[in-house]
Amino acid sequence: MPTDERKFEPSSPQDAAELFEKAVRLHSRRLLAIARAIVGNRASPEDVVQQAVLNLYQHRHRYDWREPGGLLKRAVVNEALRLLRPPKMAAVPDEQPDRSSTPVEGMIESETVRQVRQAIAKLPDHFRAALVLCEYENLSYVEIAEALGASVPQVKTWLHRARRQLARMLPQYAGREEPSRADTVERD
Repeated sequence: MPTDERKFEPSSPQDAAELFEKAVRLHSRRLLAIARAIVGNRASPEDVVQQAVLNLYQHRHRYDWREPGGLLKRAVVNEALRLLRPPKMAAVPDEQPDRSSTPVEGMIESETVRQVRQAIAKLPDHFRAALVLCEYENLSYVEIAEALGASVPQVKTWLHRARRQLARMLPQYAGREEPSRADTVERD
């Protein structure tokens, strides 16, 4: 969405609908991945995306659909967090690539993934959402802040606290792997 205060006005309601449909088609796989990463398998990621898209569709004439990625992501994150408020749910994607070469390695990896999912599920919602958007979606701090409606310093704090809590919950894995992307790549 443009940073200036002017509202985008398509030449007709049909233009807004066409731009909206095109935007949803282009971003649907990414939106589903974000929803799946935040709500896990205990809620339907498809329902999250569908509700977010429906909410935006009802107000499609208000937005500039020429560059909709951030708006769509924010809507999905907000809807996922709304669904998560009563029960806390996992945030690690279900689809894990099979990197193990032996059955024993596969079992160990499955147990590791299970333990990490359980730990992430115990994080506060805003910590979990920031962590998913940073580590799984590779968004910058600015993009995460926009998606979560927070400031960049707040996002950095949430990420730091989320990682610190995970390290306390999973001491057997803390420091075992390479540094996270946030520790090795300068963000904007």
